Amino acid sequence: MAEESPQKQSPPDKNEEMLPVLEQTCADYSQYLDVNTDKERKMIEDSIEDMLTHLDEFCGVVDMVRSESNLALNKTLPELYERSLEIRKTYERIDQLEAFVNVVRRNVNMMEELVNQAERDYSSLNSIKSLFTNIKMPIFAPKKPVVPKPEQRKKFVPPEIFKTDDFFPPKEDPKTSAEER
Repeated sequence: MAEESPQKQSPPDKNEEMLPVLEQTCADYSQYLDVNTDKERKMIEDSIEDMLTHLDEFCGVVDMVRSESNLALNKTLPELYERSLEIRKTYERIDQLEAFVNVVRRNVNMMEELVNQAERDYSSLNSIKSLFTNIKMPIFAPKKPVVPKPEQRKKFVPPEIFKTDDFFPPKEDPKTSAEER
């Protein structure tokens, strides 16, 4: 039994030697588990505060958009509709002007053709030619005698042209309409 006692004493010595190492290891592990939540809590609170600020700003923007859309629906759209009606009147006026320009173009082309025809019929070259043929000088005389024909003048018939009143009816003058009453 004496042998058993020394063996039993040596393990307590070993345990006593291991005790400071075990305490140090426990202290080290406890530092791993020791978490300072103040910093993390502060970061989370700041993040929540930023999100609440952004949410408040977003709600303000949504309210502004709602009020602007009400303004657009109640005021701007009716104004746009009225302007579109005015533009339709302007388009009709432009169509009338285009028709008027086409009529004027046709009349100008017709008058130009008549002027060209008159120039051919009554040109100054014809009068100079007849002057030289009527002179009895041998230099200018043609080989066979030409009997001058009496000039047959064509009667000018003026073409019918447009009237602006057909395209642009006269507007009533407020002074004349008041006098007529």
